Amino acid sequence: MTTSNNFDHVDFNKLPKPILADHPELVELYYFAWELAKKSLRYKGERLFVDNAFDPARNYQWVWDTCFVALFSRYGAGMFPGINGLDNFYDQQREDGFISMTYDLNQNREVFPARINPPLFAWAEWEYYRTTSDDSRLERAVTHIERLMDWIDANRLTVPHYKLAAINQPGPRGHADIATYQLYYFEDCGSSGMDDSPRTPRKIDAGKFFDWIDLSSQMALSFDRLSRIHSVLGNAEKSNYWKDRAEKLGALINEELWCEATQFYHDRSIPTNFVGHKTAAGFWPILAGICPPDRLEKLVEHLENENEFNTPTPVPTLSRDDINYSAQGRYWLGGVWAPTNYMITRGLMLCDKGDLAHNIAMKYVSAISRVKENFEPSTIWESYSPEEDKPGISAYSVNWTRPNFVGWSASGPVSMLIENILGVDVDMHSKQVSWTIRLTEEHGIENLFLGAKDNLTLLCERRKSAEDTATVRAVSTMPISLKLIRGKTSNLINLKPGESVTVTV
Repeated sequence: MTTSNNFDHVDFNKLPKPILADHPELVELYYFAWELAKKSLRYKGERLFVDNAFDPARNYQWVWDTCFVALFSRYGAGMFPGINGLDNFYDQQREDGFISMTYDLNQNREVFPARINPPLFAWAEWEYYRTTSDDSRLERAVTHIERLMDWIDANRLTVPHYKLAAINQPGPRGHADIATYQLYYFEDCGSSGMDDSPRTPRKIDAGKFFDWIDLSSQMALSFDRLSRIHSVLGNAEKSNYWKDRAEKLGALINEELWCEATQFYHDRSIPTNFVGHKTAAGFWPILAGICPPDRLEKLVEHLENENEFNTPTPVPTLSRDDINYSAQGRYWLGGVWAPTNYMITRGLMLCDKGDLAHNIAMKYVSAISRVKENFEPSTIWESYSPEEDKPGISAYSVNWTRPNFVGWSASGPVSMLIENILGVDVDMHSKQVSWTIRLTEEHGIENLFLGAKDNLTLLCERRKSAEDTATVRAVSTMPISLKLIRGKTSNLINLKPGESVTVTV
């Protein structure tokens, strides 16, 4: 296995260059994340990918870690092909469609047999295509993903059990028309990625007695992104098929996993009861696009509630009012994690709740920076405490979580910095970049990667207040639409190659 010592082709001058006049520490953190990412570059055969930093010596690769690595590394100007890591799993796929949660790539074996991880391949492939316009992977990837969806349909659906509507409308003993349903399950919390979460007993196969809000929503997300991918490939029939499945699954999740008493999405134990814990898993419906507007507002209230998810460093993976909550951030008992934070902020942004996503990102990324500056070793950690400027604590131990975790912990310093703090969204599928201007300091980004060879520079001048008009300079090396947004005001500009444009919004 080749390590990053041989990757001198990586030129940090080619990376997008964030500008934050009043927050130089966040820019420094951004580049530090890329330095750690360079150290995580690996080869498997001729394939270059980004290691997930879990256990480099044993070369263990995890599905959902790798998907989040692909998501942040798509901003790496082609030098950090994290998306290639997904191919390591496609190569291991069994003929029946199964892809395991973890593989030892040194020995090409399953580490935890018969267990899946959050199946986020379709989301990662779609976001990579949307940001880069590179459609060369889609046709091959969609075949592998559909086979995995088929396997999960055949092997990870709960047994038929009562719908809430049936429970609330009892009939005579033995009546035959009682309504039942099935949703999806993980084998246990370890399979879900939330290892020590109190959602289910920590016992192999305990998970099959529960409907899991995260896996069910992740399947709806996957169905929707498969529909979009097939649309790009010109497969209208398959696109409609997956869109229909996404809509039906979304409706079922809303019927069965929304608790009116708590105004939150919960797991349900078979046959009837809600699992009482409020966890970050309950926010997956936002990203999946299945959360109705009124319920979205309720989830926003939970995120803004200081007794629940609005901690000094957000977002804790277990609600602050839970008896199992750990203020120290003991793993998934309240620890603050990159994958769930990115899931939440990306979902909020896509659902027009970008201001809240911005606030969460600013608090989270600033905390990562403070821990790096004030804690030894000075680095980026696997997870963080929700209430102290410290790393999180590993499950069932008194040890800090893993240091140098880039890996998915670059999601904050890279993806959330660009998307939520700076407010830039690149949609090469629609040939449009949207920039929502919230900061008042001089800010922007230079050399933002647009596809294989083009780039965009954006700069907003300093303002006295957020209510003041923003003056923006933009220059692109390719024709592209730029949508500028400030509050409720917007301005759409068609940029020409090489032409510097100054506008106000």
